[in-house]
Amino acid sequence: MSMYTGLSGIKAANTDLNTTSHNIANAGTTGFKNSRAEFGDLVDSNAALGGGLGVKAQAVNQLFQQGGVITTGNALDLAITGNGFFQVQGGGDDGQTLYTRAGSFHVAADGRVVNNLGQQLQGTEGPLQFEADSLPLSNITVNDDGTITATGSGGEAVSPEGGAVGLVDFPNPQGLKKISDTQWAETVDSGAPTDIAAPPGNIGTIMSGALEASNVDLTEQLVNMIIAQRNFQANAQTITTENTLTQTVINIR
Repeated sequence: MSMYTGLSGIKAANTDLNTTSHNIANAGTTGFKNSRAEFGDLVDSNAALGGGLGVKAQAVNQLFQQGGVITTGNALDLAITGNGFFQVQGGGDDGQTLYTRAGSFHVAADGRVVNNLGQQLQGTEGPLQFEADSLPLSNITVNDDGTITATGSGGEAVSPEGGAVGLVDFPNPQGLKKISDTQWAETVDSGAPTDIAAPPGNIGTIMSGALEASNVDLTEQLVNMIIAQRNFQANAQTITTENTLTQTVINIR
């Protein structure tokens, strides 16, 4: 029994180490939100004294605390302070609508406002896109209310189709499905997104010329890694001890 209990502990410690390692690896990833492994004990309900059977990983929860803000000076670098997500669409995801806190955007050759994956930023009235004949742009400005203004190739003032930069939020962000490239997808658990709205509002505000850094605390993660490693070693030792006792009994016989 002790071997199986120790094995469950090793598996749990490994899950904890994997989660911590992923957090540390993305400490420098824009808009990244760290995760925390949660565990629960296993108990034999048929045992007279409720014998312990070990531990199991219940979930890996996402932590959406605010990350630090890094100033970049690029007008289309957008940081969200408070709750909310940018809504992006297209790119390599076959038109799938995804949500992100990573706000590094630029104007593509066809006038679309896109991220580094080619996904188009959605505004309050649709996809954000400048007229092709106004390119190239200069003096791009993103105002506090999310409106974007720029100077067109002919010196005229222009704004993109699609309205202002908008944000959405969810009833339960913890229920969002994590996708690669610091993006999330809607699920039944997250609930439907609110209507996309321009800041400032009840969701959050947008800061132009800045990016939200990862919310990973490296000191905390390194401590977690040490604890997980010790848990792994302690559970491995219980298996070694059980094996020694078993060999002793066999030798007595």
